[in-house]
Amino acid sequence: MSRGRSVAVRLVLAVGLVAVLAAALTACGSGSSSSGTTTSETKGGEAKELDALYAGEWTMPPTSGPAAEEGKEVWFISCGQAFENCSIASEKFKEAGTALGWKVTVVDGEANPSKANELIKQAVAAHVDGIASIAWDCPTIKSGLLAAKAADIPVVNFGGFDCDFKAFGGGEPLFTKTENVLGGPSFENYIDSYETARAEAMLALTGGGDQKILQLEEQSLTNSKVKSEAFKKTVEAKCPECTLVPVKWQYAQVPQEATQIWKSAIQQNPDATVLVASSDDIMNLGLRSAIQQSGNRNLFVMGAEGPPPNQELIREGFESAALAIPPGFAWQMWGEADTLNRVFANSKEFPDEGGGWVLIDKEHVPAEGEEIKTPDYQGEFEKIWNG
Repeated sequence: MSRGRSVAVRLVLAVGLVAVLAAALTACGSGSSSSGTTTSETKGGEAKELDALYAGEWTMPPTSGPAAEEGKEVWFISCGQAFENCSIASEKFKEAGTALGWKVTVVDGEANPSKANELIKQAVAAHVDGIASIAWDCPTIKSGLLAAKAADIPVVNFGGFDCDFKAFGGGEPLFTKTENVLGGPSFENYIDSYETARAEAMLALTGGGDQKILQLEEQSLTNSKVKSEAFKKTVEAKCPECTLVPVKWQYAQVPQEATQIWKSAIQQNPDATVLVASSDDIMNLGLRSAIQQSGNRNLFVMGAEGPPPNQELIREGFESAALAIPPGFAWQMWGEADTLNRVFANSKEFPDEGGGWVLIDKEHVPAEGEEIKTPDYQGEFEKIWNG
């Protein structure tokens, strides 16, 4: 398995959200230092919206649904236990499954769709009651999904696109259910909501007037292309004076070749005031070096999901801001478990499972060792499951 493919699958998880939904910020911004701007530096309504984002904007889980279908055997197809986000997601799904009274077995997809496909077939052969998938697109695991369907074993999904997604040319959907989260039962809704909010936050933080924005656009994944388009669409609508400069790259080029691409783009656009990372994981896979080597440390660096390593970069003043989500999509893993429980119960209702984000910058970042504060979503799910 190549390093590029491993990195690619890890960063599929680092979408934000995954989706991850809606703030109504309106602004076009000028440059700022890499340490970020504060709410006081923005105007009127923008400051109020930023205050809401700093406090955290969350959509709560549903308030009703079937009680726990206890005693089920479920396999969780991890996207790769060697990677932090995948490992945390596995842990959180198992935690939710335990609360539901299930036996959850985590199996390691090893960042390899072929491996994940075979694991689904093994789950079918083991006669499990259900399967949960994270970050795998339907076409890459199609034969496994067909085997599960033939055996009448449900497969629920978060973080991947079903086979009927338009970019795949259309076809029959094969996941039993894709988690309904922040806009509807498609991962595209999740991405669009998150990237819209991230773009609006960036514009409000950089505050007033036209500006040149370097947007890193990964080219090899459907996921990445959907993210880039959602961000671009929002900036063009909210800030027609802004100039977006696409910086195209692929995960297979990380780290050496991608680092050079990013560095060259910064040097060739000395009047750029903002750089938008497509995922926070790439900051320590070459992007930080590219910024340092470029000589332009005045860029406002807009991050993404805000995991602990990037929170440290924000505390250091290197990364300016991020729209942070719980590590490993923890909330969405509980929501995916609730989705599967509804399938087990033959429910006709699959409501929005909730989720959200919180804006962090140097003045609003958790202290070292502290976690992002969220509402008690676990308690809300358990109220449903306890009947």
